[in-house]
Amino acid sequence: MSTKLKQNKKASAKKRTILVLLLYFALLLFFLWLLGFLWLMFFNESNKNENSETLDETNLPEKSNSSEGSNYFKKPNNPFGQNTEIEIDNNLGSPERDEYQPSMKTLFENRELKFENIDVIFENMKSSKRPEMQATFGKDVVYIYHTHSRESFLPYLKNTFKPEEAYHSIANITLVGKMLGRALESYGVGTKVDTSDIVQLLETKNLIYGNSYDLSGEIVKAAQSESGDLDYFIDVHRDSLRKRDTSIEINGLKYARLLFVVGTGHADYEKNLAFANELQTMLDTLYPGLSKGILQKSSSQGNGIYNQDLSPNSIILEIGGVDNTVEELHRSTEAFAEVVSEFYWRGEE
Repeated sequence: MSTKLKQNKKASAKKRTILVLLLYFALLLFFLWLLGFLWLMFFNESNKNENSETLDETNLPEKSNSSEGSNYFKKPNNPFGQNTEIEIDNNLGSPERDEYQPSMKTLFENRELKFENIDVIFENMKSSKRPEMQATFGKDVVYIYHTHSRESFLPYLKNTFKPEEAYHSIANITLVGKMLGRALESYGVGTKVDTSDIVQLLETKNLIYGNSYDLSGEIVKAAQSESGDLDYFIDVHRDSLRKRDTSIEINGLKYARLLFVVGTGHADYEKNLAFANELQTMLDTLYPGLSKGILQKSSSQGNGIYNQDLSPNSIILEIGGVDNTVEELHRSTEAFAEVVSEFYWRGEE
């Protein structure tokens, strides 16, 4: 065999070897890519499951009032009960209400605020000047209080993104209650706003979150004893639901949606329900869609009484949710104050 032929065979063998090596290398790259792709799919699916578990805690079974101190969301299959008088507009979001029950540890966590002097931001939301009208002249007829006083809002809490962590000792629902009080005063309706830190009182008395209504009830009774003029009692809360369910746009402006809660666990609840129905009807006329309606809750669905046995004109008012801003909350307090004042002065005629 000639030298040239041998050289050609060696060159061909070398080429085959290189091609085989390239093929193996290509296969190796393909398998590495496939493994990476499968890992990403698994990672994304795991994250999706974790997120859905976090957001879907509302699917946990509802517990009785005796266990309200534990961590869960209340969302029964029929959150309105059999007799709920409410029309649901699916385009405006679900009218459900989450009642998250935090642990005392969660309530006392020192969460950082995004803005200093957050209370000033709320206080600077002034009510519009009203034309001269009737006034109660120093007589307080509306009493606003906050059973879940540390319910807060995520837009004002730094590095806090979960509804179950939206609690703060300063930036909380009591600032909204104050706004509502100022709005009512601007309509001439004398209003007393209680901003007691119920959580701190619970801690002092070695009680749990489930005892909140017991303490707020004592505060209401004390207020009634001090003043016989008080006639309307509004327990202001914020919901744990997200923004799609707690916001609405009316005439180009965004509002925090409202929800009335009436407990049916006492004999005279129909008087509270009638009061809520009057306000609901007026809201539907002046601000269609602002209120999600009236949620009736029996003792098997929660507290069931909510101190509403202390007055026939007593309700829970949910204003917005964890994602609402001070501007949205302010517009809603102004709208609600307009309705309450009209209701009050109509009764005085």
